[in-house]
Amino acid sequence: MPQIFIVDDSISVRKALEITFKRHSLDSFSAISAEQALETLAGDPHFDLMMADVIMPGMSGLDLCSELRRDARFDGRPIVLMSGNVDDNIRRQAREVGANGVLRKPFSPDELIPMVEGLLRAAEAAAAPVEVATPEPIQAEPVQTEPIQTEPVQAEAVQPQPTPPQPAAQTAPSELERLVAEYRRRGDVEDLIVVDAQGQIVLPSGDAGAPGAAQRLPMYARHFVATASVIGQHLLGDELQAVTLRYAGREAIFHPLGGLLVIAVTRADLKTLN
Repeated sequence: MPQIFIVDDSISVRKALEITFKRHSLDSFSAISAEQALETLAGDPHFDLMMADVIMPGMSGLDLCSELRRDARFDGRPIVLMSGNVDDNIRRQAREVGANGVLRKPFSPDELIPMVEGLLRAAEAAAAPVEVATPEPIQAEPVQTEPIQTEPVQAEAVQPQPTPPQPAAQTAPSELERLVAEYRRRGDVEDLIVVDAQGQIVLPSGDAGAPGAAQRLPMYARHFVATASVIGQHLLGDELQAVTLRYAGREAIFHPLGGLLVIAVTRADLKTLN
């Protein structure tokens, strides 16, 4: 079973990662700082991939990655850095110290697990020895050939046959399209957007009932979704479907769909509050 080394000063992040990895048949152990990680590695423990927070007391994750890349024992081990603020500067620094990727916190299992499994497969393939078979020499005997007399062939022009029109393919709507269409049919939706893993809006609302209501939520939404996902997996043993927050007659509903997040702002039914 692959071993993941988690280095983060936040106990909640460490526990969330441990639970997520366990559910995907990945074992893990952790350290609360870069210094403790180096002490642990001095005993030469085995790990297949490291996840390290960028900002920690003392040495940063960038410092830790740079230190490990100077050690031949860990030169080929994948290292993923984690940060709540991922911009071009962080990505540049991560490349300079030899990190394999940067993941924005908070993140969902749909973002985390494909990255980790992909890096593990790539590292395993790179470490696998390549065997090259040496072919035996083949003694070839000379072959006598006779010229073949051929007659010229007269080619007839072929008139292309018209292609009958094909019926348009009927494709089933995706889960995202179905969910967006369902919200747009409702009369209580004030705003609706879809954001990607970087928090960028990829589908703005066409409604003007509450301009900007949902646009102000992406920076908080992934925190709520990640927390609710861990609670569901750890306490309820089930996957997260949606998170709903209710405030004074309005609801904010967050639906994670792969790397996307659907955010809807609706008018709550005040009768249900009584």
